[in-house]
Amino acid sequence: MRLFLFALLVAFTILSSCDGKDEGVPAYIQIDTIAVVINDEAKEGASNHAITDVWVYINGNYQGNYEIPAKFPILNIGNQKITLRAGIKLNGIAATREEYPFYQYIDIDTTLTEAKLMTLTPKFSYISNASFWIEDFNQADIKIGKTPQIRTDTTIQHVEDSLHTSPQLYYGGIFVDAERPNFIGATNTETDPIYYSDADRRLMLEMQYKNNQPFYVSLITDVKKIDVEVFMPSSEWKTIYVDLTPTIKLNPSKKYSLAFSTVYDGTKTGKIYLNNVKLVSYE
Repeated sequence: MRLFLFALLVAFTILSSCDGKDEGVPAYIQIDTIAVVINDEAKEGASNHAITDVWVYINGNYQGNYEIPAKFPILNIGNQKITLRAGIKLNGIAATREEYPFYQYIDIDTTLTEAKLMTLTPKFSYISNASFWIEDFNQADIKIGKTPQIRTDTTIQHVEDSLHTSPQLYYGGIFVDAERPNFIGATNTETDPIYYSDADRRLMLEMQYKNNQPFYVSLITDVKKIDVEVFMPSSEWKTIYVDLTPTIKLNPSKKYSLAFSTVYDGTKTGKIYLNNVKLVSYE
């Protein structure tokens, strides 16, 4: 019996070694930085972004997604087509990483060599059929104003960007305190209505923010205000991508307003700064 088990073990070991495949020596790709290039500033706005990952395809086959900076092996040697797609943290959550649908993918036809390192610096741009609504706070009139449905004690105002934290001259400032405890501002459904009849198409909010107390991003219909996301304090400017589509699917309406709101927390003057607010969809 022992002899039989020993023979069986030897046979299994031989078969396993025969099935093993020599995968060869890989090539390597390194990506340290990523940029966004604006083709039409009047249409697309500023180039700020929060691309955290790159999704890689080799000859159309998924290779993996990698957080930047990244260095990773590629077993495909010789002439290859490399496709890079921009990856984001949806709603700022690390567990919900995905390819951003409004950045154009990049195709690279190249030759990969065993053990050789190829360094890439991708520059993504928006897809040609992207549609934009933008508030960059550089015009006299701010598109985020008072809403007739809900009372507000203060309004959003221009703040001069004296430290040059962005390419723009101004950003938006919201200030609440004991005398002005409530703020809500929304887009105007008459001059800037958000129509969205096809809920299967994505509608994304892009924006930069910095704040010392929480604030909400919401959608307002004819009958109610629906909170989409709450943003906790951040002492540094952040860029974020918020998917408005699920909220729209659950709350169908002919048109919507995009709203921002906060309430004084009773401790110190609340300061919320916004910049480069974009609604991005398809034309």
